[in-house]
Amino acid sequence: MYTYLLRRLNLLVLTTLVLLGLLYAATLAMPGDPISNLSGIQEPTLAEEAEVIHRYRLDQSTLSGYLAYVQHRLAGDLGYSLSTGEPVMEQVRTYLPASLELAAVAMMMALLVGIPFGILAASRRGLLAKILWALTLLGFSLPVFWLGLLLMLTFGIELDWLPPSGRFNLLYDVPDRSGFVLLDIMMSDAPWRWAALRDAVNHLILPAAVLATLPTTIIVRTIRIAMLAEMDKNYIRALTARGVHRARLVLFHALPNAMAPLFRTLSLQIGSLASSAIIVEVIFSWPGLGGWVLSALHQGDFTALQGGILVISLFIIVLGIVMEILQALLNPISRKEIHG
Repeated sequence: MYTYLLRRLNLLVLTTLVLLGLLYAATLAMPGDPISNLSGIQEPTLAEEAEVIHRYRLDQSTLSGYLAYVQHRLAGDLGYSLSTGEPVMEQVRTYLPASLELAAVAMMMALLVGIPFGILAASRRGLLAKILWALTLLGFSLPVFWLGLLLMLTFGIELDWLPPSGRFNLLYDVPDRSGFVLLDIMMSDAPWRWAALRDAVNHLILPAAVLATLPTTIIVRTIRIAMLAEMDKNYIRALTARGVHRARLVLFHALPNAMAPLFRTLSLQIGSLASSAIIVEVIFSWPGLGGWVLSALHQGDFTALQGGILVISLFIIVLGIVMEILQALLNPISRKEIHG
C-alpha cells in the first residue's frame, strides 16, 4: 500500500509540474507584455518592471524562469487581475466555495438516486430494468446546456416553482463567514434563518439536478454492471443456499463489493463533470469559479484566466488521485495491479 501511495504522489507531482509548464509557456506566448501577463499589472512602472523581472527571473534562462513561476504559483501568488486589479487568489477564494457547494449537493443527489436505481436495475430483469437502462442512456446523451435551459424554462419560468437563476434572494442579508451559503445561514442567529435556508435550497435544486444528471447515469450503469457480476459469484450462491434473505444479500454482501469499481469510474469522469459544472454555472448565473473563468476569458484577463485554470486543473488532479486511493482501499486487488 505504501508503494501504491508513493506512486500516486509521484504522479501528482509530475502532473502538476507538466501543467505549470504548459501554463508558463502559454503565458509567455500570449499577446501583450509578458510582465503584465505574469503579474497582472497593466501599466507597470520602471520599479515594478524591475521587481517582476527579478521575481520571475525573466533576465535568466527559461528553466530558471519556469522554476520561479512554479515557486510563486504553488505558494499562492497568482498575480493581480487585469480587469479589476484585485489579487487573483482573493477572487478564487470568493468564487470557489459556491462551486464546491454546488458540486457537493449535486454529487449527493447523484449518489442518493443512482445507487438505489442501479440496484433496482440489476435486481429486475423485465420491463422495469429496460426502462431504467433506457433512461440512463438518455440522461448520458442529453447535452447539459439543453437540459439546463429546458428545466429553467419549465420549472423556473412557465410553472414558477423554483428560482431560475442566482444563489439566494438578495433580500436576505446572509453573513459571509465561510463562503458556503447553507452553512452561513445555519450559523446565523437571524430570525429569518429558516426562510433564507428554504430560499437557498430552492435556488440549488435546478442547477444541482442538471449537474447531477451525468454522474447519476454513470452510477446507475456502474452499479448495475457490478451488481450483476457479483450476484453470479459463488459466495452469493452459497449464501442463497444457506437461506440468507435476498435483501441482506444485496445490501450487505453484493453492494459493498460492487461499490469498488465506482470510484475509479467516477475518477475518469471528473474532467467531464468539471466542464459540465462550468456550463451549469453560466446557465443559472451561479456565482462560481467556472463562470468567473469564462468571464475572464471574455474580458481578456489572462492573469485571472491562468489562475482559474490552474486551480480547476489542480482540483481535478487531486480529486482523481484521491478517488483512486479510495478505490484501492475498498478493492485490494487494484493495489496489486500497480505492480504488474
